[in-house]
Amino acid sequence: MPPTLRALFLDVDDTLYSTTAFSGQARRRAMEAMVALGGLKVSADQLLDELKEVIAEFGPNYDAHYDRMLRRFRPEELGGHSRGALVAAGVAAYHDTKMAEFTAFPGVLAGLAALRKDGRLVLGVITEGKEVKQAEKIHRLGIYPFLDRGAIFISDVIGISKPNPKLWLKACEATGVAPSEALYAGDNPVNDITPARAVGMKAVRMRSPCGKYACVDSAVPADHEVADFAGLMALLGDVYGIRA
Repeated sequence: MPPTLRALFLDVDDTLYSTTAFSGQARRRAMEAMVALGGLKVSADQLLDELKEVIAEFGPNYDAHYDRMLRRFRPEELGGHSRGALVAAGVAAYHDTKMAEFTAFPGVLAGLAALRKDGRLVLGVITEGKEVKQAEKIHRLGIYPFLDRGAIFISDVIGISKPNPKLWLKACEATGVAPSEALYAGDNPVNDITPARAVGMKAVRMRSPCGKYACVDSAVPADHEVADFAGLMALLGDVYGIRA
């Protein structure tokens, strides 16, 4: 008899799509767009190096990365362009990249569609970040139609950030699912696996080869490890009897 499973909760970043690969590509194109305006005495690589420092110092959810980065250069290095013009060029290039290349990992949409049709599991996400930013990702990835409306938990909305285990408990309480009957899949050993295990959930470590934390060891072992969404679907069938 397979273990009882009533809910599947998913992390978003580097679990459903490659945050690391996408962000790197989009930021580079943004810096290249600034340089393409002409006259700058700094390269895209120099801009990108400073941008990485700004992100590390002010955090990924700071809302003025580009402006803060440009303040680090002398006006004569910026080719006579206003910071506003340079920021606008970068933002446009970033969003153009988002429109063209922001896609879920292979198998995610088909897998979630099958699970939604099967209907046995509550399908939700538990993700860290600002409300609109994370909600936009959920829509752009195309996963929103497959999620239960009351099972989308964004730290900014709940007021609890990862890795506080209370975030996972809130998800279970809100959906009426016991932690022991829920499975959580995430990529970060500290922010995903440890707190999920702490509240009694089963935890799946998503070790996508291109993920930021793919090679990071975990102090608390996951119940399962998979490399991709196909592996997660196989796990649901083989271990939990959910063959969708």
